Amino acid sequence: MKFKLTTLLFIVAFSASAQQYLTRQGSLSFDAGSPLEDIYATSKSATAVYDAEDNKLGVQVLLTSFEFKRALMQEHFNENYVESEVYPKAVFKGRYKDGRAIGALSIHGVTKDVNVPATLEMSEKSVLLNAQFSVKIEEFGVSIPKAVANKIDSEAKITVNCEMVAR
Repeated sequence: MKFKLTTLLFIVAFSASAQQYLTRQGSLSFDAGSPLEDIYATSKSATAVYDAEDNKLGVQVLLTSFEFKRALMQEHFNENYVESEVYPKAVFKGRYKDGRAIGALSIHGVTKDVNVPATLEMSEKSVLLNAQFSVKIEEFGVSIPKAVANKIDSEAKITVNCEMVAR
């Protein structure tokens, strides 16, 4: 219930303008693997909102929605690293300008300003958001135990693909 209310407030924050686009089935993936371990996960349930009038852009994803190739990886990710019971989602709020997504990215209770390359392809009925960028895991307060530090990259490569439709 709390997530639904938060999602509703997130969407309403973008609803004061003319043409808006929305999806609740956006794709986000990350790769934090190393030569010793393949650590890759995907979520197909990100919420993304774009307001074409003022270029506001927002994306959020429940961290528990990321799926890994092995269930144990998913369990460790949620319980030991991102602590998804305490910090249930990752959120970007900002604007799209000149081929960049500029705004605030919040993960694990830490918010950082970001300015990353992104594309928005507009068609008659939809907007396609694509972005690829990296974040330093420890900058967001996620600790990597020394015992597994050689298996996890210090940077996570993030890929965002969200096709939003007019609302």
